[in-house]
Amino acid sequence: MLTKYPGAGNISFAFPTPLYQRVAPDCDTVNQELKRIVLEHEQQSPSQGRSNVGGWHSGDDVLGWPYPEIDFLKGCISEGIGEITNMEMEGRLSQDHDVNMDGGAWVNLCRNGGYNTVHNHPDCSWSGVYYVCTGERDPAAPDNAGCIEFLDPRMGATMVGLNGPDALPKLRIDPVAGMILVFPSWLYHCVYPFQGTGERISISFNVSLTFDS
Repeated sequence: MLTKYPGAGNISFAFPTPLYQRVAPDCDTVNQELKRIVLEHEQQSPSQGRSNVGGWHSGDDVLGWPYPEIDFLKGCISEGIGEITNMEMEGRLSQDHDVNMDGGAWVNLCRNGGYNTVHNHPDCSWSGVYYVCTGERDPAAPDNAGCIEFLDPRMGATMVGLNGPDALPKLRIDPVAGMILVFPSWLYHCVYPFQGTGERISISFNVSLTFDS
């Protein structure tokens, strides 16, 4: 019996890792206002030092900020969580569930040289990030500057004996404003140093799902 994740020919995938990726339509005005809100909050509170190196890390209460743009963000999160959960449950997601956003959401603001070390998000179901703006990359910067990279979660994946720089490609995403990503909270990831001008602003979040018994 083949796995439920077909590939091509005689090949199928045993335990793939889901990743939701979408760019929200008509988000330019929302993002401009979110940027203004974030820069205002940056002046009002110190950075919370976590996985970020440099820049500003807000508290985890962003979803409680009283702005309509935050309601837009909540809608994007709910849509993404619903789609990726429904896929993982093979279409069996019903209305008898609750998307619990008590895991928090926070701003990561990077300027030139800022980055995030390798980390994951324990004790929740899904995690994700929404990109408000990505700054202006220095033309001389490497292609990975400001990119988010997800690490292969398979133990021993680098020991299969395939040689060459592209034998085991990395999952690296170059974000754009309005992009939202949702992924399993256990999946390790990092952000390469941003090199350029302006601000690279993202809002990360944790979500737990509970189901009626």
